[in-house]
Amino acid sequence: MKPATASYMRERAEQELGKALYQMFYSVLRVDPIENTVMILQSHDFKEDVYKEMDWTLYLKRYKSVLTEQGYAQLLERLSSEALLGESYQPEHRFSVEVSYVRNERTNWLTISVLLQRDTEDNPYAYVFVRQANEGHLLKSIIDKYVYNTCDFFVYLDARHNRYEVFGGIGLDKKGFLAKDCDYETAVNEFARRFVVPEDREMVIREMRLPRVLDMLNEFGVHSFYCGVLDAERGYTRKLLTYKFYDRGSQMILLSRTDVTAVYIEEQTRLRELAQAQEQAKRDSLTGILNHQSLKDQISRALEGKYERMALLFIDLDDFKQINDYFGHLQGDRILKKVAGVLEKQSAPMGFQGRTGGDEFIIFLTHIEHEEEAKKLAQQICHTISSLSLPEVKPLRITCSIGIATAPEDGCDYTTLVHAADRRAYQAKKEGKNRYYWG
Repeated sequence: MKPATASYMRERAEQELGKALYQMFYSVLRVDPIENTVMILQSHDFKEDVYKEMDWTLYLKRYKSVLTEQGYAQLLERLSSEALLGESYQPEHRFSVEVSYVRNERTNWLTISVLLQRDTEDNPYAYVFVRQANEGHLLKSIIDKYVYNTCDFFVYLDARHNRYEVFGGIGLDKKGFLAKDCDYETAVNEFARRFVVPEDREMVIREMRLPRVLDMLNEFGVHSFYCGVLDAERGYTRKLLTYKFYDRGSQMILLSRTDVTAVYIEEQTRLRELAQAQEQAKRDSLTGILNHQSLKDQISRALEGKYERMALLFIDLDDFKQINDYFGHLQGDRILKKVAGVLEKQSAPMGFQGRTGGDEFIIFLTHIEHEEEAKKLAQQICHTISSLSLPEVKPLRITCSIGIATAPEDGCDYTTLVHAADRRAYQAKKEGKNRYYWG
């Protein structure tokens, strides 16, 4: 068998190349944008025109009935002779465009790749390659919609070599933190310093360190955390950073950062509303100070396991029923509000106060050095309340009687202390009202 000649091998190679190109591409074209002509080198759809030259504008019009309106508009925008001439002056001599068409009521895509060249006389021409791109377009659309468009950035991290590469993102700080093939650990410090809010910086640096990331991934399969990031336009934003293994063996990791500010704001609003509702539930609806149940709970917590001296003052308004009977409950409510204001102002630095119901109030002092502190406060309250006045109830004087009980002398629980103080308040009334009684 004679060895193959060079011309035979060249002819064989050209045949193989032609076969490969025919299987890979629907069409292969050579376009002269200056002359506005096209040489059809290969075509599945127009086999009779292969190796023929024709007007490029007329050739493009063939696709008008095939492509969607949007797809045809894209074709003309990027592949007309004028567009190709414009592209020929750009530094990048390759580009691609995807156009859509409908077949059997299903949208499909074609990828048209363009390679711009210049001949010996420096005149531009273009090779155009057309191929099916359904699967590629679908994957790209999914990535664009559900990854890039929802992530601030999406990073491929080589933990073994402390390097990373950015695949996409929309964050304003992306360029400040992320660039291709950079030192990851250095970038972490820079990112935290430039963009993370001060209260989260230490935590962010700790959670983004590679040993921490690898430990968490090896144990749980995913590592994620939230942090605050300062945005030049939006101010405070909330971010979720998530790490997952791409290849555990080679320590290849995917890192994404997602903006969760809207969810965070909604959650914070809900928590504030819940806290407000819980706080309102603790308050007396008329006076705004603690209601009976909250007062009991708070005093009980203060007494648990404590050995400091504490005092409970039971305040009962004198002859309050007469005010309601003669001047009505509206005026009575006004007086109760004023009394609550006095108690709050007088005792706030020393403890807390509440209304147990009707015209009865309690002040609880969480720490006293000596019984004289409680006596002095009771005396001040009696004096201040007796100075209260409302024009509408001027004929009646507003006074109160106060009973004082101390812990641990009189008891170490709420019920015992209240009973002791209540009895002493009754004794103060018997002794002439507008006074306090210690026992």
